[in-house]
Order: sequence, then structure tokens, then C-alpha cells
Amino acid sequence: MRSIIGSSIVLVAALAQLGSTDCGQAIRDDGFDLWCGEELCAWKVERGAVMRVASWNKGDYAVELVGSDVAIEQLSPVNGSDGSCMRFTLIANVQDTADVVLNVDVEGDGTVEMSERLPTSHWQPLTFTFALVQPYDGVRFEIAKRGLGEAVVANIGAKIIASGDCTGLTPLDPGPRRNGSYCFANAECASGACMESPLPQPENYSVARTCVGCDHTVASSCGAQVCGLADAFSPVFSVPVECVAPAAKPLGDACIADAECATNICNRVGDYGSCSTCTSDGQCSGGQRCLPSGTVMLVPRAMPQVCGGGQHLVASGAPCASNDDCVSGLCNGTVRSQCAGDGRPCVTAAECTFDGLQNRACNTVGIQGGTCQ
Repeated sequence: MRSIIGSSIVLVAALAQLGSTDCGQAIRDDGFDLWCGEELCAWKVERGAVMRVASWNKGDYAVELVGSDVAIEQLSPVNGSDGSCMRFTLIANVQDTADVVLNVDVEGDGTVEMSERLPTSHWQPLTFTFALVQPYDGVRFEIAKRGLGEAVVANIGAKIIASGDCTGLTPLDPGPRRNGSYCFANAECASGACMESPLPQPENYSVARTCVGCDHTVASSCGAQVCGLADAFSPVFSVPVECVAPAAKPLGDACIADAECATNICNRVGDYGSCSTCTSDGQCSGGQRCLPSGTVMLVPRAMPQVCGGGQHLVASGAPCASNDDCVSGLCNGTVRSQCAGDGRPCVTAAECTFDGLQNRACNTVGIQGGTCQ
């Protein structure tokens, strides 16, 4: 057995096959079994190309990093409530002309807190053990290669282990908590403010308090701006509450305050809100009713309300949030898609919070900032 010990890393050549699906496993597809055509399903190819190849065992797949500049990554929703000691394992076949590294980016913010080179090896099991400062939200794992030599990896796993296994290691510290991360005290947040969020929290959060940029319960919290919802930074964070421009959000966009919306109306139902044209029938003219517009989400969420919504009653030139609002059956605007779970805006599922280790669905639910044709 060979070991290399550093200030925050232990690298051990193990004899047993590594990678696990036991409780505590922090990544998906540890055996590279899931392929979407010629691409990995659970791992993202950041740059370069990959190829599915056989490993030392014909029954197991491995991934070859093809080219001189290649990287694959996966963001895990593991957080401080799961534990503070983690073990990353893989089996590697790396030529001496290839420079392959494991990068660990705590919270997936683009800053690498740990980078360790994989040694030249021939189907050698490797183990990396590291500690993390609590609290933290998510870990992004990256395998990157430079050089033309062959580099193949297999049976990748990441698992929370007993804290005692990290004794003596310097914990990886992502620094002050950004807005949208869970917190216990003001001092943990870069903004200096930790409070109960007006939004539902990702299921992996152990507490309902998050770092915020403003106090949504105080009207003057942002001066000339409004305390509202900023753009979501990551699926492992809650949508951040920050000072945003007033009246900037179109019909259908998510909100927590009326002043965020161009219509000056935020339809709130529990923890959810959508910019709307009405919240009651009394705000509508011509005998129209104030009704929901768009597709009902699998998880309850306040849909945008529109006078005549969903009834094909809205005249040409009037605001709409779905095709079903309009007499013409056509609402011109930007397609609105939202994540199942917390309703945050999305383009792909990779922007949505997690259900276990998999991102929730990104669903098309209507039109944003629409006008009936």
C-alpha cells in the first residue's frame, strides 16, 4: 500500500474495487453506466470529448478523456447536514504523458478549494479523503486532463464518511456564505444577514434560514429598489432574496413583492408568487373573472392571474400569460419554463433543485410578458 499525505488530502492506493451506491453516496452514475447516445447522462462534459470504453473488467464501462484538454464534472447536492468528511474514489488508467487532476469546488461557485494530481497508474484504485467547513451547500467534482497521453477513469464514487476519518486534515473552506445558502447565524453570511426565507427551501436544506441581501419584511430595506427575488445562482442554493430593480419583472415572472412587477401586482399563494394583472375579480372589467393562466405545476405554486385567464376571452393587444388566455389562441411573448419543486425559472433541468441526486424537471408552463395576438 502506498500513501501520500498532505495538509488536506490523503491519497491511498486501495486493493478493493471502489465506488458505492450505499447510503451516503454523493454522486450519480458512479459506474458510468448511464449514456445518452454518445454522451454521459449524469456527468457534464465541460470541454473536449469523452468516449465509452471497456475497463479492466469487460462487464464494466470506463470513460476515456479524449484530446489534450478535457474535463468532466458533476455537481452534488450534498451539504453540511449530511456530514463534514468525504471520501472520493476512482480507478484510473493514466499514462505518464497525461496530466490528470481531481478538482473539488465546494459550493460549485467556480473556485477550486482542492486540486490533486492523479498518479501514473494502470487500473489503480485511488482514494481521496477531505474535510469540509460547515455549513456548506453542494460540491462540484471535476476530472480534468491535459496532454496527449491516455487517461481513462472508472468506478467513480463520493461518499460521506465518519468525521473521525478526517482527523488532522485542514477543512476545505469556501469562504463567507453567499445569498441563497442556508445559515444559522448572521456572521456566516457575506451580507451579514441570515433570516427565514420567504421561499420554500430545497429539500436538502436542514434549516429554513438563508443568507439574504435585504429584509423582505421591511419596505424601506432597499431604498429606491425593492427587496425581491434575484436570479438563482445554483440548484444547490435557494433563490436569493436581494435588492432588485422595481417594476422590472414581466407578467408571469416569479416575485415576492408587488413592486417587483411591471404590473405592480404579485399574486402570492403561500410561499409562491407570480407577477399578475389581477388578484381579484374586482380588478377586471367587462365582467371578466380573475383566473389562473398557464399550466398547473406538479408541486403547488401561485400561477399568474389574468383577467379572463385560461378562458380564451382576452382580446388582441391585452396582456396574457398563456395561449389559452387569448381569443386568438396565440399569446406572443417568451416561453416560460419553471422547475418542479420550487418554481424557479429554468431552461434545462440542470438549473433545478434536486430530488435525491437527480435534478427535478424543467417544465414549460406558459408565456412570460405576453400580449394576445
